[in-house]
Amino acid sequence: MQNLLQHIKETIPINNDDLKKVASQFHAKTYNKLEIIPSIGKTSNYMQFIHDGLIRVYTLDSQTREVTLQIGIENMWVNDLYSYITQTPSENHIEVLEPTTIFQIHRSDLEKLFKEVLGMETFIRLKLEQSYVRLHTRALHQLHNSAEERYLKFKTRYGHIEHRVPQYIIASYLNLSPEHLSKVKKQLVKK
Repeated sequence: MQNLLQHIKETIPINNDDLKKVASQFHAKTYNKLEIIPSIGKTSNYMQFIHDGLIRVYTLDSQTREVTLQIGIENMWVNDLYSYITQTPSENHIEVLEPTTIFQIHRSDLEKLFKEVLGMETFIRLKLEQSYVRLHTRALHQLHNSAEERYLKFKTRYGHIEHRVPQYIIASYLNLSPEHLSKVKKQLVKK
């Protein structure tokens, strides 16, 4: 829980009493490797912070290929924000890639915190804005950059965890086939 509270303190000014209120509303959930967090077809009602572990959010394209939308690691938020915001059933799967503990808060408890804790609404707004910017940047990057540039950007952001993520997932995150990613990596080694 300390990581989450530190994350909040680094984002907004908040006193210790309010931090205790926040902590009391988040609940820990632990998942095993390769477990699927129930999400597909369900409306997302939780904001989830990864305490430790590794998660990916993916969907299936029209040919039922997995397309990785997000890779979540320690101290990141992972969720189907579209489902959460629109209150519509999720079309995404959430898969646990290694044993993971998350802290989650139900939207009704979060709404209570908005009224009780000065700054929590600002905190969530900032997190949503950051998520939108990352999503927008990634979409443009996918459209305008070569496979090599996309992989190098991935290495910049996630290089420290590349060994933890199966190559086929990295390939699907980069919108590449596993074979194409392998070819890109070999070309970079030659340079």
